[in-house]
Amino acid sequence: MGKLRLLGAQEKFRFSCERCDLCCGTGPNVSVTIFDAVRMAKKVGVGVEEFIRTYLKVILADMIPVMTLQGDMKGRCVFLGFDHEGKTYCKIYEARPMKCRLYPLKIVKLSGNLLALDEECPGVGKGEETQPPWEEIENYRKEIKRHYEILMRLIIHEGKDPLDALREALILAKDELEKH
Repeated sequence: MGKLRLLGAQEKFRFSCERCDLCCGTGPNVSVTIFDAVRMAKKVGVGVEEFIRTYLKVILADMIPVMTLQGDMKGRCVFLGFDHEGKTYCKIYEARPMKCRLYPLKIVKLSGNLLALDEECPGVGKGEETQPPWEEIENYRKEIKRHYEILMRLIIHEGKDPLDALREALILAKDELEKH
């Protein structure tokens, strides 16, 4: 996934998911926010810490924990399923990460109306012309900002160990999601 075309504020695009598995079957490269992790853990029916141990990879990048989805033995997303006809589906569709919800759109910046469209996705250019889902994009931007605000406060300002800070951030995210 790499041939990106920038979309302006009012630009429309065509997209119809072909269920080809290009996005989900080519490697576990999806970063996950603390809010994504809480939603996915709830969908799977396990606690957040167990969910992270089982389904995510946590990498410490300059003291900041970054969570990504793990892959299966073939490098596909661990939540990628195949129906009896061989078509793909997401096993946690209702709780899939925000990054997955927006695909083939990608956020370029945390403000403004510029997006990137992954033109390598076979579904791009097909289906009805549509506007980007701006409300969902704004919700994702808010979650990304909140994700890093919490982690930075805990790690940098309060001096907590990065993994302890991640545990505390997940509790805060769960509390925030339950309020809404």
